Amino acid sequence: MQMLLVEKLALTFVGDAYALATGFGKILVKTATAPIERIARACDVAGVLSDRRAKANVTRFHSSRHAPTSRRTSPRRCLFPFRSLNHLT
Repeated sequence: MQMLLVEKLALTFVGDAYALATGFGKILVKTATAPIERIARACDVAGVLSDRRAKANVTRFHSSRHAPTSRRTSPRRCLFPFRSLNHLT
């Protein structure tokens, strides 16, 4: 009985530590890429980025309604803010 309690406490601690580290990682990535996002929005004269974001949001909304809820988003998504500009190269 005591071993189960210790095991649950340890697993809870590890899960909380993982969630905390993941949250800090997301904060650091957003902080690091925020100036790049601002520059990209400022240079978007034709409105290409906003159109792509709107289309992506609609597509994500429609696909999320039919997809299972346990699907995780790609961790690479926030690391490449200029990914939508690949048609310019």
